[in-house]
This record gives sequence, structure tokens and C-alpha cells, in this order.
Amino acid sequence: MKKYIVILLSLSAVAISGCQKFLDRKPLDASSSSTFLSNQSEMEQGLIGTYAAAMWVFPNNTPLLFAVESSTDMAIKRGGNAEDQIAMGDAGPFLFNNSLPITCWNQAYRLVQRANQQIAGMENGKANVPVTTFNRIKAEALVLRAWGYYHLMGWFGDIPYYRTMPGVDVLLSAKRTPTATIVADMYKDLDEAAAAFDAAGTGAVQALGRVNKGVALGLKAKLAMLIKDYTTAAAASKTVIDGGNYNLNPSYRNLFSLAGQQGNANREIMFIQTYPLDVNEPQNWGPILGVPRQVTNSQSSHFPSQQLVDQFEDQAGLRIDASTIYDPANPRVNRDRRLGWSIYMAGDTMVHFASKTAALPYNNLRERTIFGFYTNTRRKFNWNTGVYDNVTTNNDWIGAQAAGIQWQVSATGSIGGVGYVWNKYNDTTQYTFESKVGFILMRYADILQTYAEAKIELNQIDATVTAAINQVRARSGQPAVAAGSQSAMRTIIRRERAVEFAGEGLRLFDLRRWDIYAKANSMPVIGAALNPAVVPARPTFDADNVPNYSASLTTRIAFRNQTRVNSNVKYKLWPIPQSEIDNNPNLTQNPGW
Repeated sequence: MKKYIVILLSLSAVAISGCQKFLDRKPLDASSSSTFLSNQSEMEQGLIGTYAAAMWVFPNNTPLLFAVESSTDMAIKRGGNAEDQIAMGDAGPFLFNNSLPITCWNQAYRLVQRANQQIAGMENGKANVPVTTFNRIKAEALVLRAWGYYHLMGWFGDIPYYRTMPGVDVLLSAKRTPTATIVADMYKDLDEAAAAFDAAGTGAVQALGRVNKGVALGLKAKLAMLIKDYTTAAAASKTVIDGGNYNLNPSYRNLFSLAGQQGNANREIMFIQTYPLDVNEPQNWGPILGVPRQVTNSQSSHFPSQQLVDQFEDQAGLRIDASTIYDPANPRVNRDRRLGWSIYMAGDTMVHFASKTAALPYNNLRERTIFGFYTNTRRKFNWNTGVYDNVTTNNDWIGAQAAGIQWQVSATGSIGGVGYVWNKYNDTTQYTFESKVGFILMRYADILQTYAEAKIELNQIDATVTAAINQVRARSGQPAVAAGSQSAMRTIIRRERAVEFAGEGLRLFDLRRWDIYAKANSMPVIGAALNPAVVPARPTFDADNVPNYSASLTTRIAFRNQTRVNSNVKYKLWPIPQSEIDNNPNLTQNPGW
């Protein structure tokens, strides 16, 4: 007997559609499915459920969009798991049933269907709620639904499109709707939402973690960029800029700390995936980002790539291939400060709350470790004695296994990493395994850079374009750029997006929009110098900032001797989950899969 497993309809509609009479009875002490959302309290409760569906996570509570980042050239997954498999492309085992696209499909559609349920169900109580309140709650649901569809289209292209709660018969027969059609509808929804926020007086004052007018218009701009509608993107982002409700946080690092996020200086954070502060349970994504074995007994599983490290300019504003102050033997110095704020490199000191009880050796709840990348020794600060202990058997992900053997290597190269650890989102006030630092989904810097890119693509390069770019650059101390040709400005904005948003989950859509995903994601996975005495040659770059390491491959760490090969046309989009194809004969697969 064939089983129909409908992944995307994870809400109550499926259950309701097949209920027995007993289950259809109206509860005596609660609203029924037909009367729920009949007042403001219930509408707000339903909205909370919709927001909960926007808390997208991958295993170990890793924010889903961060996991997606590891499928691009900016990052890598240590193990041969879902992100890594996608990144490896034709050189790896990525199949149509890979867990990352399945997870993305399921979680995004769960959000869509929760929003649909909220929007439709609210009509039950429309007469019982002030008009502005009703429209504000609906506006939040409209934005959240658009957020789900934006990502689904970016990952999979044309997709099944639902504006109401579909029945099983619809789910099993739905066809793919053209992306342009969905985007046109989302434009209208987001304009409606923006107007509703204004009317309710909450356009720019929604609480942290909730969407608002700025998010609605920012998302409209991002949807426009998805289909290369640069005119709409420029107009929507300019409206946000001209509104004057947002600005850059003076401290880049504060964006990625709990205290900095709660203060949200200048309201740069527009939309964020927050974690409950009053729940004593691990979020457990801090160590996944940036905690190697030198600090704990766990192993960092995600790490930045060499390609990302080399995107950062020198402090004079020059790319490293043109710099006279860049030192390949000491690549940490004289660089854009966002490099150090985003990535730990050899010689850096890390601070973590890695011990939680007095029974543990380092009972001050904090550890400070100096990495010895090229030795079998690590230095770990002992808060009991006030001095650094030299600890042998450096078993971290890039440590020596034994005297005379550098790196943790196998016959096919490093099995742990490429010499870099994420610093972004590392908050030294947070216990490493229970970090409550939120994952940023949209911030004002993205609005500025979206506006600049849209205007560059329209070849309308004026003072507003350079102002938007330079505002972001100035925060990190990088010199201003002058207006140049369309080609030159493309190179600048693409490099800026790489370094400003490293690890924030934006890279995949950027690469696909620029039509360079295959080129950027097709090269050996390499890292820092294999031997500190042998300085790797500088890479060369093309106009898209894609580096060429042919002159330094033998002098750099090789990660499992793996090569990303994503040149096949099929990698322009992810595959539709095979279970959806099996259940619905009208749902065609993406090309090549």
C-alpha cells in the first residue's frame, strides 16, 4: 500500500481533513479550529506560532542559514555531511535526497503554511479587533510568508505556491508556479504590510525579533534582486534608507554579541533569530561555529575558507594581490579589521566560557587559549594560578598528532580544517555550549549594499552609490572608494558583500544572482600555509574576485584532498526533495537531478 508522506503540510490541516466525528466535536473549554483567532489575544498567540516556524535550524541547533553558508566558497563543513556534500558537487556524494535541501524545503514550507493559516483564520475575528491592530498582525504574517517564499525560490527556483491552506488533493497535484508570478504577489503583500505598519504606528518600533515596515521593504528589495528587478530593488531599499529609522551600529563586533544585540545601537539589526534567555538549555551552535579542541574536547565542524580569508583587503583598501603592505608570512596584519572580527587565525587568542563547575580544572568559567598551529603544544590560561600552562598533545582540529608530524592529517590531507576558526558570533560572556546569541537575518548594512548593487547594475552610479558603500567601509576603518566604471564598481560591491556578511547565510543567493556560483565553487579546498617556513604564493583574482591558487596548492593545507566541482548546470538550483516528486506526479524535478 502506497504511503503518502506530505512533508510541507506539517500543521493541523492534514489532521483536520481526516478527522473522525469525535475529533470534530467542539471543545467545551477552548476555541475550535473554526473559531480560533476570533480575538486579539488568540491572534497574537497564533502569530507567535508563526514566528516559531521561522526559527530555522539544522542539527545541533545550528542556524539553518549558517549551515547553508557552508555550501558556498566562503565556508566548509568538516565532515562529509550535508553541507559538505553540496559543496563538493560532482566530486562528492551530493544526491537528490541530501538532508540540507530537504530540511530547507520542510522548514520554509512550514513557515509558509503557518502564515497561511494565520492569515485565513484571522478573518474569524476581524470584527472583534481594532482595524489597525488586525492589519498589523496580518502584516507580520504577510512578511513572514514572503520570507519563506523568498528562500524557497532562491534555493529551488519555481515552486508550488499556496496562499491558503491546501487540502491533500491539492498538495498531491500542485504544479510549479513561475518565480516571477510569486514575486509579483509578494510585492503586493509587502506593500500592504508596509502600509499597515504605518497605520498602526509600529512601522519602525517593533520589538527585537519581530518584523516591521523596514523588514517588509527590505525583503521586497531582496525579492527584486532575486529576479534581477534592479529598479524595484533600488526603490525599495532607498525608501528604507530615506526613512531614517536605521543606521549602522558603531561597533561591528557588537552586532554578534548578546549585549550588543539587546542594545541594538542605531537599530542596525532589523530581523533576528533570537533564543529565549530564561531557558537553561543549550543552543549549542557556538562550538559548531568556532570552538576547536584546544578549548574543549569537541571539534569545530564548520570553518571559514581560504577563499574568504583572501577577500579581505589591506588597510589601504587594496586587494592582497595588489598590496604593498600585505605580508604573506603574517597574513593577519595590516588587513581590513573585519578579518579579525570574523575569523581566528594562527597566533590569535580565543576566550571562551568552557567550564561550568568548580570541579573542572578551569573553574573561572572562562578559558583563554593561544593557538600553536604548527607545534604539538598549546597554551591555556589557568585562572587558578594566573599563568599559562603549556599543554602537550595538541589534539585540536589542526594540531599535531605526534612530534615531528604537523597537522592532524590522513593520507589524503587534513581531516579537521584549513587553519581558520569562526570568530563572528563568539561572545566571551556566554557559556560556550549554551550561547544565547541570536542569528541575524537582516540588518541595515545589507539594505545599503543592496541599494548600491542595484544602482550599479542599472549603471546609475552616482554619489548615493558610493555613499552607501563607504558608510559600511568606514565602520571598519577602510578608506572610501571613488565612483568608477560599472565593471569596477561590481568588483568592489561583490568583495564588500563577501567580507561584510561572512558566515551570515547570504552568499549562496549572491553567487547565483551574479551567475558565478559554478566558478567560485569549483576549486580544491585548501587553507593556510602547511609549513610556516614556506610562505604560499599570493593568489591571483579575476574581475569577480574569484581567486586562483594554482601557484600555491602544494604549500597550503589540503582538506582531505577534496575539490569542489560545481560546474554542472544542475547546481544552479537545488533538487526538489525526491519524496515530494514521488508523491506528486505533476511536480517536476530541477534540471540535471
